[in-house]
Amino acid sequence: MPPAKEAAGLSSRREDAREDYETLKAEWQKEWNEKGEKYAKAVNDMVAFAEVHGWDAYKGEDSVDEREGMTQLCEAVFELLKEANERGETAKFRADFPPSNVIFDKKLRKKLRDIDQICPLGGENVLFIASNDDGKTLYLLEGDRVSEVADDVIAVGKSKRNEIYALLNQDEVWLIRGYDGKSGGELVARFSHELEIIYDEAEILPFNDGSKVLLTAHDGIFLISQSGAKLIHPIYEDEGEDEDEYELEIAMANATLSNDNELIVAGEQDSDHVLMDSEGERLGNIGAQSSYPHFCLFSADDTQLITNSCHFYNGVTIGVDRALLKRGLEVGFYDPDGGDEQNFTLIDDAMRVYAGVATQDFYILGDAYGYIKAVGKDGRKIWRHYLGGTIKSMAISDDGSVLFVGTYGGRLHKLRLGAGQDSHTIGNGNHKEEFRLIAYEDKIYRW
Repeated sequence: MPPAKEAAGLSSRREDAREDYETLKAEWQKEWNEKGEKYAKAVNDMVAFAEVHGWDAYKGEDSVDEREGMTQLCEAVFELLKEANERGETAKFRADFPPSNVIFDKKLRKKLRDIDQICPLGGENVLFIASNDDGKTLYLLEGDRVSEVADDVIAVGKSKRNEIYALLNQDEVWLIRGYDGKSGGELVARFSHELEIIYDEAEILPFNDGSKVLLTAHDGIFLISQSGAKLIHPIYEDEGEDEDEYELEIAMANATLSNDNELIVAGEQDSDHVLMDSEGERLGNIGAQSSYPHFCLFSADDTQLITNSCHFYNGVTIGVDRALLKRGLEVGFYDPDGGDEQNFTLIDDAMRVYAGVATQDFYILGDAYGYIKAVGKDGRKIWRHYLGGTIKSMAISDDGSVLFVGTYGGRLHKLRLGAGQDSHTIGNGNHKEEFRLIAYEDKIYRW
């Protein structure tokens, strides 16, 4: 074949292949959207019915996403996602293929990194940590741009007030006022902590004045300052028990500060939630209303403390009046016989809470089943929104309009609250997911 004809033939075959690919892509898109919309509608209808009539009254079949297990379709969509990121066409891809977690089968899920922590920086910028067995990486999200900040930061946190940020590494704590994730900000303090602890679930909260930090880890809950590290929970009260004789390790460690930093609350699997003053001195106990203390948070106005206790993947959240706590109120543990007078407000009786934020009007809590839910201080159910996976971390913008949610399944979701939802959304919150980031292996993909 003459060279000209050979080239023309090759070009023609390439064009045919391209047309075949575009046809196949259109078929994938059609199937993806039809099945996704069908699943979202079925779940929304089922949950709406159950909320009115109760789950015992629901006689229908459980909703199933028909895309689950369609390996060829899911792999194809994931490859298209990667291509869209390389070309900078993620907005178009998202419009063509609304996001879903079904693209990750068991093999692919092992390559996802947890979104451990999210720390708001002001506006709609956040810091977040992605982690796996190989370590942790701190990233900066500016608008829709992601950049790596450091690979030696174990935990990051922001004070309740005054824009104090804390960065924890193996040896030190850095406290920076007005940190921007780059070089901006004023170094307030630098502490050497000399702690040898397990860092995979470590969280840090700086005090408003930059004088110390609250560190929560598997090895205990500490106050760290220029004077060193002070273990405040658990405390060994039996004279015959010496913590130095064995290695301390606690499960489900959780702690928080009141917004004015006057109170500390801490809990773990083998204790009640313990109320302390700002120096870690004990003031009282809040007993678990399920099995194990798992989460705690103060309301935005500091008038209420909520505590969550869990049993397997469910749990109970209660609200306790702060003024009563300061006057010495003790909340007993769950009594099925109702022997003790109830001195708390039932906030929720279903969720095992992993993360949450307090707005001016309500709490937003994330659970083990992938739901985030807004509930009032009186227990009123306001809205629910399904993301999938187990919720791991959460942050909200200063104006309350944008919510960032991280999961154990490697996703960071950016939600614009009240901005309208599409036909693939599961929930009734009317929220728009602008995009999600996927921490897959050593890359961050946008969808």
